[in-house]
Amino acid sequence: MAELPVKKLPNADSGRQIVRLNYRHRSNIDRYGIAKITNTENAKSFLVLMLGHDDEDAIYMPYDIRRALGVDSGAKLSFTLEKAGRFGKLLWYITADDPAVHVPAWIALIGIAVGLMGVIVGALSLI
Repeated sequence: MAELPVKKLPNADSGRQIVRLNYRHRSNIDRYGIAKITNTENAKSFLVLMLGHDDEDAIYMPYDIRRALGVDSGAKLSFTLEKAGRFGKLLWYITADDPAVHVPAWIALIGIAVGLMGVIVGALSLI
């Protein structure tokens, strides 16, 4: 469990569901890894994309994630990180607010569903 002050993301990262955190605090979560961050004070959690930052003394996150975790910019956040498994990653992809993430994820899921229906119809035609 770590406790760091929360800072706003740089403008280049605005609108994305990412958290920037120095590797020393990332609990072996790789760069571009999906993690569940939990505010230990109120048990609110959120799935995020983890990226690095040179600042070892702060955690950077956008407004939407701060609001979901119940923390204000400048306040200290006591948090835990848990690496997301395959289902957690899939959940992050299809529920992300960023259209550049969720639109391709939904297209892929629809493509898989159509492909499975094709396999079923093909198998039924052999019977």
